[in-house]
Amino acid sequence: MTPSANPLIMLVDIFRAPSAAFLALYQRGMWGWQPYVFLVLAPFLFWGAYFDIVDFEWLKAELTVQLEQTAPNQLELLEANTLMASEIISDIVSRTLTIVMLAFWFNLATKPSQHQHGFWRWFAASAVITFPALIGDVASYASLLLKHGQVMTYAADLNSLNGLIKLPLTNDWSQFSSAFPLLLPWYIVLGYAAVGTWTEFNRGQALVISALPWVAYYLIWALYILVS
Repeated sequence: MTPSANPLIMLVDIFRAPSAAFLALYQRGMWGWQPYVFLVLAPFLFWGAYFDIVDFEWLKAELTVQLEQTAPNQLELLEANTLMASEIISDIVSRTLTIVMLAFWFNLATKPSQHQHGFWRWFAASAVITFPALIGDVASYASLLLKHGQVMTYAADLNSLNGLIKLPLTNDWSQFSSAFPLLLPWYIVLGYAAVGTWTEFNRGQALVISALPWVAYYLIWALYILVS
């Protein structure tokens, strides 16, 4: 397998030849910052466009009805710039935290391997693993245009399950579905490629290591909702 020739080719290889991207990342760990920068810049572009297009008075009226039932103390925050900042910060924090937790997990789970990689190397790999979220951002923007801005904030992100099922804030499963990534199978496949490229683990072990943190996290969350 030939590694990606340069950082831009590596971004393309994430979709067409993941092993080549991870091999390049193994040789040049600093290239991992490039997908991370794209991931944290995308929310600025999407939510800026969203609040330029959406009918804010309509959005405010719809959110007011729901927040009166779920979080009355947040009604005073229903202002365009405040909401936009909140959505941007939420996306950046969520993406960064996901990458950090994945990096910790891969660093821990691959300790038995003969090929050891530090936390920041796995951070770079985790940024690559979650990079397809940019496709969801593009799809979200396209959907926003097609619907002429008539999309609620909690249903605007097509990276999430709630982008499809559009559960209101009053639904117990709203936060869960808003956090559950539609591209989860893709993330697992990319994680599998990373572990398979960087370690000597067999396919079964690589798949378990890649899938376990996602499955465990969302399964525990779903069970908590069911029990409570």
